[in-house]
Amino acid sequence: MLGQHNTFGAARVGSLGASAVTAGIGIVVLAGWAFDIPGLRRFVSGFVSMNPVTACCLVAAGVSLALLRNPDIGEHRRVLGKFLAAFVALVGAAKLVAIATHSALPVDQWLFTAQLGVATEPHSRMALRAAASLVLAGSALLLLDFQTRRGRRPAEFLATIVAIIAALALFAYCYGLFVYYKTPDFVPMSFPGSIAFLSLAAGILLARPDRGAMAFVTSDTTGGFLARLLLPLGLLLPILLGALRIGGENAGWYSTRIGVGLFATGFIVLFLSTVWWTARLLFRSDSERKQAEEHVRQVNAELEQRVSDRTAELSQVNEELRQASHAKDDFLAALSHELRTPLTPVLMCAAAMERDTTIDPEQREQLAMMRRNVELEARLIDDLLDLTRIARGKLELQRSAADIHSLLTHTEQIIRSDARGKGVAVHFILDAHEQMVLGDAARLHQVFWNVLKNAIKFTPAGGQITVSASNPAPGRIRIAVRDNGVGIEPTFLPSIFGAFVQGDRKTGGATSGLGLGMSISKTIVELHGGTIRADSDGLGKGATFTVELQTDNSLPFAVSQAAGDVETHPIHRLLVVEDHQPTLDVLARLLRKQGHQVDTASSVEAALALAATHVFDLVISDIGLPDGNGVDLMIQLTRDYGLRGIALSGYGMDEDIARTKNAGFLAHLVKPIDFERLNRVIDQVGQAA
Repeated sequence: MLGQHNTFGAARVGSLGASAVTAGIGIVVLAGWAFDIPGLRRFVSGFVSMNPVTACCLVAAGVSLALLRNPDIGEHRRVLGKFLAAFVALVGAAKLVAIATHSALPVDQWLFTAQLGVATEPHSRMALRAAASLVLAGSALLLLDFQTRRGRRPAEFLATIVAIIAALALFAYCYGLFVYYKTPDFVPMSFPGSIAFLSLAAGILLARPDRGAMAFVTSDTTGGFLARLLLPLGLLLPILLGALRIGGENAGWYSTRIGVGLFATGFIVLFLSTVWWTARLLFRSDSERKQAEEHVRQVNAELEQRVSDRTAELSQVNEELRQASHAKDDFLAALSHELRTPLTPVLMCAAAMERDTTIDPEQREQLAMMRRNVELEARLIDDLLDLTRIARGKLELQRSAADIHSLLTHTEQIIRSDARGKGVAVHFILDAHEQMVLGDAARLHQVFWNVLKNAIKFTPAGGQITVSASNPAPGRIRIAVRDNGVGIEPTFLPSIFGAFVQGDRKTGGATSGLGLGMSISKTIVELHGGTIRADSDGLGKGATFTVELQTDNSLPFAVSQAAGDVETHPIHRLLVVEDHQPTLDVLARLLRKQGHQVDTASSVEAALALAATHVFDLVISDIGLPDGNGVDLMIQLTRDYGLRGIALSGYGMDEDIARTKNAGFLAHLVKPIDFERLNRVIDQVGQAA
């Protein structure tokens, strides 16, 4: 990748040099006309002089290329470069129209009119090929950054045609064929013009070395290396040998037959030398590659052995770690990261396809079932992490004004499909007049979701659940979730809020889940200064879960943080960094479907390379990467390019969130990612970024 960076840099320097050569030739020719020096107008005695208007256009084209070669230039320089390119194309087009219509429009006689009319300059009018080349080169400069949906760049095609026209003229001069151009009704392209147009075409091609066909030429591949080596030789060798042959013949050093023989011999020698040199370089490269592959194989074998040995050690150590609470918590955090990562592409795909109205409704119901189960799996992982936070005493609340009615309404929207699928009716009676509390809206929403999911689980088909909100006393709000399901055994009631306690309400047998939801809900409610209790008259008589919280009438009425959607989605240029390929593919596809411009990388090195050659509005990055981590990457991107980002990680502990925030991330999303939530976060932080 470093070699490719050097190639890009050399190409852009070459483009600058080509622009200087183009403009320099034009300036020299104009000086020849201004001071009446024929040698500066034609370079070689007896050749055709370059038209001064053509020279002026080449100066403009060279300046335009110098301005536009850097894609990150300022707006004023870009406008000036485009204006000069348009001027060049318009002059050439005007001359083509004059030739096609046989009009006397003096497009090429605006400068040095008196000198152009003398008998010694019969062929100094603008040539047909020169006019066509001006149109093509000016258009290529105007379209320098345009690219079709299939990745094709018209600027490369137009510049290649200019190069072919100029090369043919240069071949003719080098092989002495220019005499055939000197007819009364045809004006040849001048020798200085052929050099200048060839240089201009090369500069346009080199201006964007990382795009289109030039990306292949500048790549680190063997094909790119051969292209960079052989293309210049294939163009320059015939010109050089032809010029030497004709020059020698004209000087009388040898006859035409000897010249042909010398040309063939020289071409064979140079061609074989090039082949031999290329073969040596490829042999050396292949040898180095094989050595590197062998080294990688050895390192992999050593790593595999180390991993195998380490795995054996960990199997023994884990038994000891289970006896240490702190080590157990760290293990759970790492385990949750590994479990979350593969869930992300599944959840995003299922959710996106579920919203696709073109899919059969029955299949969308199956997709909804998949999504719900993935979300349930994610909730189980969240419960593990919450239990770890509780054990460490680090479960913190982000307190703000929270509307209990809004939280319950949003909870109903989430569990509606589960209840409908099981045939359970859920009724909401929200009669509380005091409904605002000072609390963590997301955590309270988690409590209500846990209680309602629990009620649906233990209510059979045809059953009913009633959710009510009331004020039993001033400054208090009571939320009651009552079902007519299987009920709870009296002996089970005292332990129902214990950690890892689960059971079938009828038999006391095991059921699905980890048995953490009620325990975590109790902790969250108590951190809010409230209470939660469970009541039941026994098996078959249903159950009631009651949460009571303190209200605050001084709080402004507000909609819960959990509710609301973003209606508009501004388009952003996004750099997405993720080493889990399925997640990367799905995330990039869905973001592009939203209209965003997305570039992807699976390592720190690739992300830095893209940031160096592209302009981005926002970075979306995983934290664990194969050659580093997203925190260090974000620090460097913020320092070098002023970028901000969104962290995506399977790690969601408080210290993980604090670390990403300090690195420059504006948000931290824990996997598996809900794509709609990611959209809202992109819209929110996009403006701040």
